[in-house]
Amino acid sequence: MSGGEIGMLVLETVLRIRREHASGKAIKAIARDLHLSRKVVRKAIQAPEADMGYRREVQPLPKLGPFQARLNALLEEDEARPRREKLRITRIHDLLLREGFDGSYDAVRRYATRWRQARRRDVMNAPAFIPLLFRPGEAYQFD
Repeated sequence: MSGGEIGMLVLETVLRIRREHASGKAIKAIARDLHLSRKVVRKAIQAPEADMGYRREVQPLPKLGPFQARLNALLEEDEARPRREKLRITRIHDLLLREGFDGSYDAVRRYATRWRQARRRDVMNAPAFIPLLFRPGEAYQFD
């Protein structure tokens, strides 16, 4: 395991490293016993919590930024289309490329995925009420 893979350690391994270090065992000895690099052991000891991964709170969109409004419009149009006529993300990426976008397909795919998930969340959280109005004699209920 190389030094940059601290996020790949299992929580039990991190806890074991910390426990052995707290009991007075040297970093070099811990690294040798667990078959890890000293750098990884040092990172596991110095990390503030068990979560040692780096996660951005806000994902910047440097290439997608100027085309975000157009991409939103394309995704909106695509949502309104019947299932068989929907555009694939590769087609949406091609349309953006023709308009001057120089970003990657993956950036468009990730954005579209997040957009659709947010859209589904909004739909799922919306209250649904369908009033049923019948004239007398049109509907029957049997319990």
